[in-house]
Amino acid sequence: MQSFKVIAFDLDGTLLNTDELYFQILKHELQKLDIFITEQKYGLLGLDDSIFHLGLDKQTAYKIRRNVLKKYYSDQTLKKIRFKKGVLKIIHLLSKKYKLAIASGEKFDQIERYLKYKNLISYFQFIGHGKMIKNRKSNPEYFRMIANFFKSRPEECLMVGDSIFDTQASNTGFNVVIIPSKFTKYCAFSENCIILDNIKKLHLLLSV
Repeated sequence: MQSFKVIAFDLDGTLLNTDELYFQILKHELQKLDIFITEQKYGLLGLDDSIFHLGLDKQTAYKIRRNVLKKYYSDQTLKKIRFKKGVLKIIHLLSKKYKLAIASGEKFDQIERYLKYKNLISYFQFIGHGKMIKNRKSNPEYFRMIANFFKSRPEECLMVGDSIFDTQASNTGFNVVIIPSKFTKYCAFSENCIILDNIKKLHLLLSV
């Protein structure tokens, strides 16, 4: 594999178990309305946006979303956040050779909150967030901003994520590694992406 200067990581579902926490909260809220959502549907419909694809009226959908987010962003949920298996070791290892960035659709202050809580913030020189540019990771300019920050060409950057949104980096010239979660494993990923079954194999791919 070619030499890289920058590695950008998705946060939710790639580094942290926040995708699982969100699903459990959403599932609980939907059960109050006798609505059941599967892990497959959650993954295929876009995780945090899945609520808007369940055929609910707009008012109900937004009410559920407000309830979910209130619990999701609570201190109680923060205490349940865990690293995905192998994350801390691989981040520490890669930080010795590469510049690291976060490439997330989450709000900046929330990303910062997570990273500080898990003592990860010192590893990352750049935090890409949901308000950085319109349409977030669906906009190729999102990834160009990351490359430009490090004064690197897109081809010198690697995006590591778990969802279809992360594959958009390839439209900019980034190389892309996808590590499907138990939710996104149902998605059909582009052949341009390298698929790994866990993050611990990343160092083998990069020969670190």
